[in-house]
Amino acid sequence: WWDYRAAGFHRNLGLRIDLVLASRSLAAACRASVVDVAPRRAERPSDHAPVVASFDI
Repeated sequence: WWDYRAAGFHRNLGLRIDLVLASRSLAAACRASVVDVAPRRAERPSDHAPVVASFDI
């Protein structure tokens, strides 16, 4: 989450409140995660961004 009022996205200052929830056993299989900022660069975007996680299952 990046605050519009403080130009948070452009300064990469924000709160990481967008999450991937997983059980303890699934979390142990997580190999990578990333915040997809591409949608945030669109015209009139949400102040949130998708979080993508990869699991070895």
